[in-house]
Amino acid sequence: MDAVTQHRMGGGAGRGRVGHRVLIVVVVLGFLPPMLGLVAPSPPVGAQERSSSEVQRELEDAERQRRGLAGELGTVRGELSQAEEELAAVGARLEDARSRLTAAEGQVALAELALTEAEEERDTAERAHERAKELLAAAEEELAEQELLLADHLVHTFKYGSSGAQAGAMALEIMRRAQDPNAFSVGMRQLEIVVDVQDSTVKAVFELRAAREQRTRDAAVARAEALQAEALAAATLRTVEDLRAEAAAVAEEVAEAERTQLAMVAELRTTEAETAAMLGRVQTRQAALQTELSRARAAEEAARREAERRAAEEAARAAAASSGSAGNASGGRLSTPGAGGGPAVPGIVCPVQGAVAGRDFSNDWGYPRSGGRFHQGNDLFATTGTPVVAVADGTVVRWNPPSAPTSLGGITVTYRIGDGSEWYNAHLHTVADGIQPGVSVSRGQVIGTVGNTGNARTTPPHLHLGRRHGGMWVNPWPTISPVCR
Repeated sequence: MDAVTQHRMGGGAGRGRVGHRVLIVVVVLGFLPPMLGLVAPSPPVGAQERSSSEVQRELEDAERQRRGLAGELGTVRGELSQAEEELAAVGARLEDARSRLTAAEGQVALAELALTEAEEERDTAERAHERAKELLAAAEEELAEQELLLADHLVHTFKYGSSGAQAGAMALEIMRRAQDPNAFSVGMRQLEIVVDVQDSTVKAVFELRAAREQRTRDAAVARAEALQAEALAAATLRTVEDLRAEAAAVAEEVAEAERTQLAMVAELRTTEAETAAMLGRVQTRQAALQTELSRARAAEEAARREAERRAAEEAARAAAASSGSAGNASGGRLSTPGAGGGPAVPGIVCPVQGAVAGRDFSNDWGYPRSGGRFHQGNDLFATTGTPVVAVADGTVVRWNPPSAPTSLGGITVTYRIGDGSEWYNAHLHTVADGIQPGVSVSRGQVIGTVGNTGNARTTPPHLHLGRRHGGMWVNPWPTISPVCR
């Protein structure tokens, strides 16, 4: 299997895996609307609002759906992470293929140059061969003429004797015919030329025969060189064609790798966008439900406080009428001073990080406690070590450090804020570094951690939060519940 085939098979597998990932997201997206459809939308303005228990149930359903969807998204993200690794591998193969393509194109260019030179040498050799043949033909023609002339001389000599005797006979003939000495001199000069010509003819014949032999060899050499140049040009052409085919295959490999890479990038981007949109819809719906739950709880708490106030007034009237002690309110809550809470504190934060009103704590002010006491604060339950923070800017006024805990509150920190109220934090597990009386704290600064020291050592870890305002304990719930969401 060649490199191109392997790459194509690998590229197809990669696209198949990406397609599988996209299919997962499509399935999850297809499953999402029915899931979200199970959560009823917020009631329109003016309609009867649902109770907090109804909203809580729907919020729990939404949370279960979110966890299931988060699992699906985790799988998709894992697949996407693998796809990114495969995309990087495709990119590496693409760079390798591009390098090989550059080398192949360079080899083609060099081979084409060699082919051009080989073709030029072949053409030159063929022209030299043709010229050699022309020279050979001319030499043979001239040799034939000289040999014919020499043959005539030989025949004449055979008829009239040697060339010397012939020349003497011709000299006598010239003398006999001459009219005067001048004519005789001219005739003798002509006789000399004839004798020289005869000798030069013999010499020329031999020279021409030697030239013919040389030109015959030259023609053979030129022919051999032409054939060799033609064979070299043909071999070079085959090499060029092979290199061109290889370069074309590598170019196709590069193009295929680029197409695979672009497809994977596009699919990954689509999957990421769909995943983000899907998660955004779930989180938006959860936020809406959380807001509705907080609104429902606030309304119910307001109704509860109103009912308590009325019950307290009624109990006070009954107590005044019967001169008896104050009776118990409904649900075992004692009607006590400060139950309505102190004045609002703008801009405060939740005293326990991550605590949610109605889930991690409730309005337990006035609940009965051991020794005939009633609860003068709120208990915010959280795991040991959860950060406890200052609700507003203030100054630490009292504490019971780990070295000197009390039997009731255990490790405690009390700080006073701008409205003059003091905030008592009890049952702490630890106190933050630098926290001690006289130290300033800022809103949201960690002052300690949740624990169960003091008389809470047999209970789940929690923060007992008390608020003293105007010399009396007041219920913290109305102040902190709106900001603990």
